[in-house]
Amino acid sequence: MNKQYNRWQTQMKSISLPKWADLPKFDLYMDQLIAVVNEAIGPLGMDTVTKSMVNNYVKQKATFAPVKKKYQNVHVADIIIISLLKPVFSIKDIRQGIDEITKTQFPKQAYDEFIEMLVQKLHHIADLGQKPISESDSDHLLNAIADTIINRLIANEIYSDMMHAK
Repeated sequence: MNKQYNRWQTQMKSISLPKWADLPKFDLYMDQLIAVVNEAIGPLGMDTVTKSMVNNYVKQKATFAPVKKKYQNVHVADIIIISLLKPVFSIKDIRQGIDEITKTQFPKQAYDEFIEMLVQKLHHIADLGQKPISESDSDHLLNAIADTIINRLIANEIYSDMMHAK
């Protein structure tokens, strides 16, 4: 397992995610949207996005409806963000979080800052995840899970504070 984990850490050092300027400059049909999003998130091992998922995001108002069945780059950015966050947050919380962040920043700026931050953290997983010699794989796993829970609680509290500050 250590060899596989170390290989994964090394792979994360080369991950890149599209910034706003890298998103398509033209409107996309559903199949094209799905291909672009899956190409972006695939190297992270995220679940593949499907047509029904995109339709569900539109239905739940996580992203707005396409115009004449065509999706714009803001849709691509929304679906990438939703795909990255949905394993941890509800669709409703993701949309509210995006709306809250974009009240003070243009969507392009907020998206680029998030992508830059995420990529930087991915590139430094090996630095952050160095386990002490005495820590077993199971202890390392439990530590990562505990960090996930703590970070989720912190994110919820920050978000709650932002919502109450209105």
